[in-house]
Amino acid sequence: MENELADYIFNYCYQFYNDKERKAKDHHFGQFKMGHRPDDDPSEGVKKFRARFLTNDPEALELLRDGYQKFIMNTAERIYRDHSAELELNLCPKCHKIARTPQAKQCRFCAHDWH
Repeated sequence: MENELADYIFNYCYQFYNDKERKAKDHHFGQFKMGHRPDDDPSEGVKKFRARFLTNDPEALELLRDGYQKFIMNTAERIYRDHSAELELNLCPKCHKIARTPQAKQCRFCAHDWH
């Protein structure tokens, strides 16, 4: 699968994530946002944030084991394999490559404009 298609599916087809993939994505986001904040930070906001985004689920954490880019590719490939008939992909009518977003009307590859 091409990186552009994987990114599109990962970013715009969230409704097809399973529970473990949602937890893994939230966990990665939570770690990124927390930065180097100490684990023992007692503030109420930090506790709520950790409870909302971070997980101890070993299956979800396993999805991130080989890095976030591999997680993106694996998730996109699974979604495409399991839901290809349901995906509403915004493809360029000229070159048939994936558009940047679901609303895009100009191809980033061939510059075709379908406004």
